[in-house]
Amino acid sequence: MTTHRFPPQALAQANALTLQPELWQRPQVEGITIDGPDSRDLDDAIWIEPTATGAILSVHIADVSELVAIGSILDKVAIARTTTQYFKTGNAPMLPRALSEDKLSLLEYQDRPTLTVRVTLNRNAQIEHTEIFESWLRSRRRFHYQEAESVQKDPQAPFSDLLQTAYLWAEQLYRDRLNTGAIGGTLTAQGDWLTEEGSLIQGKRHSSHLLIQEFMILANRAVAQWLAERDIPALYRNHTARAIAPDRETMYQTMLSLGSAQAIRQRLASWLNRAEYGPALVGHFALNLPAYTHFTSPIRRLADLINHRIVKALLRNQESPYSKTDLEQLGQHIAQVTRDQEEETSEYFKAEHQKVYQTQIQTPEEIEHLSPKEFTRILKYACEKGELEPIVGEIKTRLSKGTLAIQDLYVLLFQSGEADLPEQVYQYLKERIQEAASIMSMASDQQEDWEGIKYEERNETSPFFVWLEIKIAGEGRTTIHPAEHQRKQPARHQACLMWIEAYLQKALVSPEHRVEPEPKVQEVEEITQPPVELKPAQTKAMHPALVKQLKEGQNFIGMLDSLCQTLRWEKPQYEFTESAAGFECECRLSAQGELVTGTGVAIKKQKAKNIAAGRVLERLQVIGEQKWSEWSARI
Repeated sequence: MTTHRFPPQALAQANALTLQPELWQRPQVEGITIDGPDSRDLDDAIWIEPTATGAILSVHIADVSELVAIGSILDKVAIARTTTQYFKTGNAPMLPRALSEDKLSLLEYQDRPTLTVRVTLNRNAQIEHTEIFESWLRSRRRFHYQEAESVQKDPQAPFSDLLQTAYLWAEQLYRDRLNTGAIGGTLTAQGDWLTEEGSLIQGKRHSSHLLIQEFMILANRAVAQWLAERDIPALYRNHTARAIAPDRETMYQTMLSLGSAQAIRQRLASWLNRAEYGPALVGHFALNLPAYTHFTSPIRRLADLINHRIVKALLRNQESPYSKTDLEQLGQHIAQVTRDQEEETSEYFKAEHQKVYQTQIQTPEEIEHLSPKEFTRILKYACEKGELEPIVGEIKTRLSKGTLAIQDLYVLLFQSGEADLPEQVYQYLKERIQEAASIMSMASDQQEDWEGIKYEERNETSPFFVWLEIKIAGEGRTTIHPAEHQRKQPARHQACLMWIEAYLQKALVSPEHRVEPEPKVQEVEEITQPPVELKPAQTKAMHPALVKQLKEGQNFIGMLDSLCQTLRWEKPQYEFTESAAGFECECRLSAQGELVTGTGVAIKKQKAKNIAAGRVLERLQVIGEQKWSEWSARI
């Protein structure tokens, strides 16, 4: 990767700079810092004071602009780098360490110049007033995330009251954002966090992470609102969704229902555009805010440093040091540097991983011991390099055991280039037809020139006829004949499997070449024998809840209650737990000795309960056809 050495002139200037005595004539403020255990570039501190009608929340931010002048060599290296890059073994700071980790860092018990964003909140955590002023801070305590969480839970520990109060307000700010439709900075059903712009972060997070996240989002939002009210051009952080993206509630519920981090990443990447910096105020889609900016990390981000200079000029009744054109060019520059850094990082790690994969392929006796995730990676690499032969035996073994991941099946079908393996995967899918739909959804997202799945359906009642259609290079491709089933969802699954079969046989056609199903005419035979007397249960049609297509917005609770009443089952039991994502509801139903469960997560209890009931209905529909006679025998 690129070396990250600073020019000698930048290092010399950073070492020579000192904090001037007049800085301590500013108002002194109180604050503590909460960061990672290895962090030294501490650029924000927090404080909170309860009031009779709410609270006053203060975020104190390192005043980097006081030492890094516009046009200086330090300014130039900051513009060249645009951000601090973090690696497993360290970091490449935006500014020399003499500044970023010492003279400007808000180290414990050290006097540092700051800019304070003081936000007055009412009891509903709504912003009533924002004040921004130059200040200085002597940090009263430096906490690590885990340490802050422990202190918060220990009433006897110093700063416990402060942290408890801060966390309660952070939780309220988080719930308020959820209630207003934010998807950025939220928790997924798997316990992973989405960044403010919808990127997934895996790994353990403490309650203090939520605390800092909410305080920083609030401060950035307050500064953006403060600037927008004064019609001041700045580097606003703008974020938009693509035209194909669903509404926020559908997006949020989809993310909660997806089973893997990879699936969430892929779906969000298809829905959301990259966030951008610019002087035009567009708004922030993922946070659902009309104005947002970055202000709380000037040691680590160029955009924050630029916004500090703009705000300080306004506080001093001076003209902004940047024109709109300057800001547009800086925003474009930051975006380009970010793309270059991401590409460089991606290429570096790809090369490192490929060294490992090549070694593994050359020692096939070790392949059988690879975890499913490790095997997925080596399979993808082998397909890309055309080196499948050494692992074909292990592929077939895992296929026979049913241990290949959906991603593996997709790769073997559409990217392996093999003649034999795709056919074996197809035969495998005939016994697991529901997986065909997942594979086709994955293919439509990942295959170049493939566009989204479309189902062409016939009949509003049973039997259902369904074709799968996918556009490849702009041309619709489908099967000649439709799938047929008594229920719509299995018909869709069958349509996916038929599409895969036709793809492998090179028998896909354009939509106009579909062959419509012939209407079935029931012939009436003359009754020559006395009718067989049927049991009452055999004369009853399946309950509507077991055949009706389930759609979002339906009253699944009522449908499930009606089914239970008809079949004389005990009522379903619902149990709620509260989490950072809202309310999680588990629905449990005993269907004649067989336990059926479903889970729903939503901001409101009733919605979580309805989703959980819908999940149970989905499972009952799958097994209903085989067991309806048994179930209805008690009617």
